[in-house]
Amino acid sequence: MMRVFNMGVGLGRGWTKGKAALAFKAMNGFRILSAGVVLGLGWLVLLLVYFSFLPGWRSLDFLIFPGQIERALARWDDGDIAYHRWGTLWLDMIFPALYGVVLTAVVRRYWQGRRQVLLLVLTWLAVIADYVENVYTLQLLAGENAVWPHLVATWVKFIAITWPMDVGLIYWWREVRILRRA
Repeated sequence: MMRVFNMGVGLGRGWTKGKAALAFKAMNGFRILSAGVVLGLGWLVLLLVYFSFLPGWRSLDFLIFPGQIERALARWDDGDIAYHRWGTLWLDMIFPALYGVVLTAVVRRYWQGRRQVLLLVLTWLAVIADYVENVYTLQLLAGENAVWPHLVATWVKFIAITWPMDVGLIYWWREVRILRRA
């Protein structure tokens, strides 16, 4: 069961000063969490829009087969490679830390026990894989042959991030809807 349902959301008669303070603290925590979720989703949209200007409409981070990467690199000119390199160095190096922190807060809010530990491990495995993927992206953009290590890092990232991100966002959205009704 999610913690939010045990924290006294929806104050009624008989609330003591301590219970009200706890509810206020929980609400402020949720506001901070929500700001982080919105910032993370906004940063993701920024990345998608930025990389959509490349031929093929996406960065190497979303190509999951060797032929896709090889065709993209063959199609790109020096300007496209410089554009992708800048986006990887300045935009995509910030994003893993951002989503790592936000998803850690989401996991800590909605899960306990072994499941929480598993989801935290998956979240930070995805963050590490994302940074490894970024390093191999830079190597590919420099003309080195790093297709397979890049692909493995991409697959690990997407597999590891799926459960904490998708289910975490569903739980967060449920809480948003519950608080709107209260």
